[in-house]
Amino acid sequence: MPDTLRILMLEDTRSDAELEEYELRKAGINFALLRVDTREAFVRALLEFRPDIILSDYNLPDFSGIAALEMVQRDHPEVPVVMVTGALSDIEAVELIHAGAKDYVLKDRLARLAPAVQRALASERSARARKAAEKSLRESEAKFRSLVESTSDWIWEVDEHGIYTYSSPQVLDLLGYTDEEVLGKTPFDLIAPVETEHLRERFTSIVAERKHFRLLENANIHKNGRVVFLETSGTPKFDAQGVFKGYRGIDRDITERKEAEKERRASAEKLEQILMQTIEAIAATVEARDPYTAGHEQRVALLASAIAREMGLSEEVIHGISLAASIHDLGKIRVPAEILSKPGRLSPIEYELVKCHPQTGYDIVKDIQFPRPIAQMVLQHHERLDGSGYPQGLMDAQILLEAKILGVADVVEAMSSHRPYRPGLGMAAALDEIARHRGTYYDTGVVDSCTALLRERRFEF
Repeated sequence: MPDTLRILMLEDTRSDAELEEYELRKAGINFALLRVDTREAFVRALLEFRPDIILSDYNLPDFSGIAALEMVQRDHPEVPVVMVTGALSDIEAVELIHAGAKDYVLKDRLARLAPAVQRALASERSARARKAAEKSLRESEAKFRSLVESTSDWIWEVDEHGIYTYSSPQVLDLLGYTDEEVLGKTPFDLIAPVETEHLRERFTSIVAERKHFRLLENANIHKNGRVVFLETSGTPKFDAQGVFKGYRGIDRDITERKEAEKERRASAEKLEQILMQTIEAIAATVEARDPYTAGHEQRVALLASAIAREMGLSEEVIHGISLAASIHDLGKIRVPAEILSKPGRLSPIEYELVKCHPQTGYDIVKDIQFPRPIAQMVLQHHERLDGSGYPQGLMDAQILLEAKILGVADVVEAMSSHRPYRPGLGMAAALDEIARHRGTYYDTGVVDSCTALLRERRFEF
């Protein structure tokens, strides 16, 4: 109750009013009392005194308790009324309660007055709280409905069996179905058949764990037959006892994004194809000037890729190594043809010209936007761990792993093949070379992987 309860008493007998006031004081109720005995005074008191509760006699000279009750119910329904009367038949008591009185007390039993007042106030507080909660719920539902209906995303709910129990109207724009048509269906009734089994397994796993899920991509079939890609997120629902009741979630149309991704992939594949054709043309140009090394770059590419795969490197890295190996001798295009095909030993000046080919190759391809550091691999493929290589004299940590792999593959292929100045030395000699300089010229891991491949005959040119 309020700190000071405002009680409006409609009573024309002063002694009865005093007895009622006494019973309320005796019960420890803190209140301010205003007694009136006419209709006009009662109407004015309702507006000015603003009572928390009304105690009304049943019969007054020019006014009645029923009339007062009807007035309060019409204009101030939030104010509880307790009738206090001298005598009352059962029929009259029922009529009072039906008319809206919270209780009635006979004047010869005023000991019931204080409890009746407290019950009436408690009942009214409960009713007000319930109405406030209902109003808040209605407002919340209205806000939710406004939000749901204004967003372009599709909001939905499914029960524990995966059946739609709610669908926002946006499903019509997304999939061509009305929200009423969706109710009773499951997500798998809308998903493209090719994805149904895969997504059913994933969804079953998610539901079994009662967990949230986000950004689950799925292809759906529009009512007109076209494919619509949606991105689905959901959260589990539970009742007051913690029993799982399904999912509430949201779907967003990502069809345009998926189409853009498809176009980007197609463009990337086309660029990759052009790049490969360019590399093949460059390699063919180099080999045309040096017939003795025809096929050298392709064989080095095969061996270097096999070594990288043996070492557990990613397919992206392996692909980069293969590209670099395919053009690693590109710089020889600036070396005079007579030097490349010279049958005897090269002079110091001629050898210095040949040693320029990694730098020349780098200068030719450095500005091409390769997916991996191809130009650096070309530049470093003759570098050695101890700094004795060329053209920069780099040491271990300064050399790319890809270039270390390319260097070993280059040495093995060159030694095992014929050259203008000597016959092929064979695979045994090549393996002996990399074993002898393992850890000084050549990377230990690369040598071990290459040796394992060739000795176990898991690779052959």
